[in-house]
Amino acid sequence: MSILTIKLLLIAFAGVIAGCNYNQSKRIESSNESRLATNTVKDCAGEHSADAKLRTVSIVPQFSASRIHSDYWPLLTEIGKRTNICFKLEQQKSIPSFEVGLKSGSYDYAFMNPYHQVMVSDIYQPIIRDKQRLLTGIIVTNKGSNINSVQQINGRTLLLPAPNAFGASLLTRAYLDKKNIKFNPKYVKTHQNVYRGVARDSELIGGGVNNTFNRESDELRSNLSVLVETPGYPAHPFSALKELPPEEIKNVQNAWITISKDSNSKNLFRQVQIKIPIKANYTQDYAPLKNLRLEKYVQ
Repeated sequence: MSILTIKLLLIAFAGVIAGCNYNQSKRIESSNESRLATNTVKDCAGEHSADAKLRTVSIVPQFSASRIHSDYWPLLTEIGKRTNICFKLEQQKSIPSFEVGLKSGSYDYAFMNPYHQVMVSDIYQPIIRDKQRLLTGIIVTNKGSNINSVQQINGRTLLLPAPNAFGASLLTRAYLDKKNIKFNPKYVKTHQNVYRGVARDSELIGGGVNNTFNRESDELRSNLSVLVETPGYPAHPFSALKELPPEEIKNVQNAWITISKDSNSKNLFRQVQIKIPIKANYTQDYAPLKNLRLEKYVQ
């Protein structure tokens, strides 16, 4: 075999290898694009068309991230389909870290506690709240304990989800302060952790709110007693970043209301703690909370 023939064979072989590598590269690229598309669908709830807007949503972490995801995903999907939006949930591990995001306007939409809305009223506007449900702060005890009066809290450890949790911390601390009752606060991140901690230990007491307490299982609540309940106030709003287009905010607000009129969708709203959604108004619903003078308890 001549040297020229060998060279021609080597060139041909190299071409075959290059072609294989190119085809393999294209398959990998196509596979990556497919995975990217799949991940995009999984990562946001709502409309997935090319012209859909991607918006971030964060929910105050009263419960675990997995529970929040399962509760909110179906409703956000329905709202997103009607407004050409895909909502990406950006959950924080604690209420204080959630507050950092609120104060910097990091989320496009957020479900926040009433006093959060007061704190960030220059950044967010409330657009939806529950029509009937008022939020009350509660103090719970273990049913096996001998605690039957608020005076017995004095000097004890009080489990709270976070310093600025409106009902669970701010309202209950203000209530106890007026009674001149001192306690040792212990912050345990979520309402779930408060209730479970008190249920396990008869020496502990905890601060929560009526809405989250009522969503716990019958088995858990059977181990707890409500010792104190504060007056009620308009519950958590679903709020929008003021920088968003006004037309978009209006469309999202209207989608909440429209979907709520469908009898088949009632469970979606029960899961997100807004059983009967109505349009929220900051001046009427949340500005009056300033008169409670809770700022002395805010951390």
